[in-house]
Amino acid sequence: MTNNQPQRTAESPLLARYSSARLTTPNRIVMAPMTRNRAAEDGTPLPVVADYYAQRATAGLIVTEGIWPHRRGQSGWRIPGLETESHVAGWRAVTAAVHARGGRIAAQLMHGGRQGHPRSRLLGDVPAGPS
Repeated sequence: MTNNQPQRTAESPLLARYSSARLTTPNRIVMAPMTRNRAAEDGTPLPVVADYYAQRATAGLIVTEGIWPHRRGQSGWRIPGLETESHVAGWRAVTAAVHARGGRIAAQLMHGGRQGHPRSRLLGDVPAGPS
C-alpha cells in the first residue's frame, strides 16, 4: 500500500514570515472581511465578535468586517459601527482579545452607500449614496 500524501520538502511560502516598514506578520495569511451581523441594534459589537476574531488570531492579519464611522453610512441592521463611546468600547474588547492571542487586526471602515432599507437603519432614513 502506498501513501498518496504529498511530501513536504520545504515550508510553504504562505506560512513564511512577512515584514515591511509598517507591518510584520508570522505568516502571509490575511483574513478577508466578512459581514457577520453580530452587533447590538445600536451597532455596538457584541462579546461574540471578540470571540470570533480572537479564534482567528493566528492569521497573519485580520481585516474586520466593514464598520460604519457615522450613522449616515450605516448599511443595515446589526452591522457594527464606530461612532459612539459604546462602539469604541466594543471594538477595544475585540482588539484586546485578538492581541492577547498574539494577533494583528485592522479595521475596515466603510460607507454602506445606497445599500439598505430605512427600516433596517438607526435613523430610519434613506441611505446616503454617492450621488
